[in-house]
Amino acid sequence: MNAHAAGLRRSSPETLSAEKFARTYREGKVPAVTRTAALQVAKRAAAAMGLKAAKLALIDQLFGASKPADWRTPGQPPIIWPSNARLARSLGLSVSTMKHHLKGLVEAGLVSYSDHPTYQRRGRRDAEGNIVEAYGIDLSPIATRFAELHDLAEAADYEARERRRLSYRRTVLRKEIQSLIISAVEQRLAGPWGPLQARLDVLREHRAVDLDDLRTQVEALDVLREEVEGLYGKGFEDRNFNATVSKFRPVQTTAEPSHSESSKNESSRANARQLNPLAAFGLSTEKKSDEVATSLQPSRSAADMLKDDAQMISLPLVQAACPAVCDYAPDAFANWREFRASGHVLCAAAGINPQVLQEAQAILGPDLAASALAITVQRSNTGAVAKPGAYLRRLVQRGRDGELHLSRSLFALAKAGEPESAAHAPAAIVTETFPAHGSISYGPWAAIVREHAPKPTPDVDSVANAFRRWATEKSIDLTAPNIERVFAGFCRKWRMN
Repeated sequence: MNAHAAGLRRSSPETLSAEKFARTYREGKVPAVTRTAALQVAKRAAAAMGLKAAKLALIDQLFGASKPADWRTPGQPPIIWPSNARLARSLGLSVSTMKHHLKGLVEAGLVSYSDHPTYQRRGRRDAEGNIVEAYGIDLSPIATRFAELHDLAEAADYEARERRRLSYRRTVLRKEIQSLIISAVEQRLAGPWGPLQARLDVLREHRAVDLDDLRTQVEALDVLREEVEGLYGKGFEDRNFNATVSKFRPVQTTAEPSHSESSKNESSRANARQLNPLAAFGLSTEKKSDEVATSLQPSRSAADMLKDDAQMISLPLVQAACPAVCDYAPDAFANWREFRASGHVLCAAAGINPQVLQEAQAILGPDLAASALAITVQRSNTGAVAKPGAYLRRLVQRGRDGELHLSRSLFALAKAGEPESAAHAPAAIVTETFPAHGSISYGPWAAIVREHAPKPTPDVDSVANAFRRWATEKSIDLTAPNIERVFAGFCRKWRMN
C-alpha cells in the first residue's frame, strides 16, 4: 500500500523513540522530578537542539496545562488534553502551524502522544486533583530523559561561554599585535614587519566556522604575538647595543713593565683591545669595500617618503583627480577637516571595512589616508577596482614598505581625466624578448607605452630607443624573463628621463 491508511497516525523513528521514553516512565523506572525542573530543562535543551522560539513558547503552553501534582507519582505520566484550537489561540497561530510545531517537539523526543481509540483528547481528575483518566499529550519523555537533557543544556552553555571567551581573547590579541607592529614601524626598528602584518591580516579576515576552528585561530594569534613581542624587544636591544658600541672609547692605561711571558701576553691583548675596541664585544671592524660604501650611503625611511609625498598633495588636486567623492560627500572638499571627516561616509559607500581606514590613518597619516581612500572610491566608481577594501589595504602595505606615491597617481588621474589600471600590470605580450632594434609601433610593446607612459603619450619608438640605451648602461638583458615588467616601470617614469 502506497497511500497512508485513513484514521491512523503516521509513524516515524522519532515518534517511536518518544513512545519508548513514555513507556519507560509508566514502568516506574524513572525517579520523579518536579514540574518546574522539568520545564527549565526542557526549554534549555530545546534551545540547545536549535528549536525555534515558537516551539519554546509551545512548551510553556503545554506545561501551563499541567499541574505540579501530575509529576509527583512515579509511573503516573503527566498527560494533558488541551485541544489544538485552544493551543493555537494561546500562541496566536493557525491550527495547522501549531500542529507543525507540536510534531517538531515529538520528533525532538520531548513529548509523546497518548492516544484515545478515536484520537480524542480528554481526561478527568478526582476530587483531590489527581489524574484518573487522560488521553492527549504525554510530557513524561522529558522526565525520562531528564539527566540527558540536563547534560545537553550544560554542554551548550559551556560552548557558548567558551566561544565568548575565545572571541574576546581573539580581539585582544589582534589589537596587541597590531599595536606592536605600528609602534615598531614608527620607531624604525629592524624586523620583518611587512610579512608579520600580512600574517595578521590573514588571521583577522578568517571567519571561524566552529569552536575548534576558533580555538585554533586564537592559538595561531598567540604564537604570532610571541614572535612579534620577541622581535620588538630584540629591535630595541639591538638599537641600544649599537648606541653603546658607537660611544665606546678605549681607556688609556699605563702598564707596568714585566719580563714574564704571561705579562707579555696580557699586554699584547690589552694593546689589541685599545687598537680595536669592538673586539671587546666580539665584533670585527674589517669590512669589505662594497659594505663600507653601502653603509655610507644615506637611506630614506618609509616615513620620510610619505612625508615628502604628503607635501605634494593639495586639496584642489584631490578634487580634480577624484570627482566621484562629491557624489557621496558633497562638502568633502570644503577644507581638509571636512575631507578627513568624510572617510566613514566614503567607506560605507564603497563597502570598505572602517577598520581598514583606521589602519591607513595609523600608517599613512590622516591626510594621505583620506587621499588614498578618495583614489580608491574614484577607481571603484569607474569600475577599475573590483574590491575596494583589498585595494586600499594594498595601498597601505605599499606605504608601509616605502613604495607608495599617491601624488603621482593624483597627478595622473587629474591629467588624464580617468583612472589608471588598478593593478598597473603590463599588457599581455606575445613576444617574450624586447626587440634589440627596429620599430615597436605595431606590436604589443607599443600597448605598454600607451598604457603606462604619462599623458600625452610620447612617441613609442623614442621610448623604445631610450629604453635600449638605458638597458645597455644598466647591463640589463633584453631577453630576461621579467623584461616586460622592467619596460612597464621604465614607461611609468618616462617624465623623469
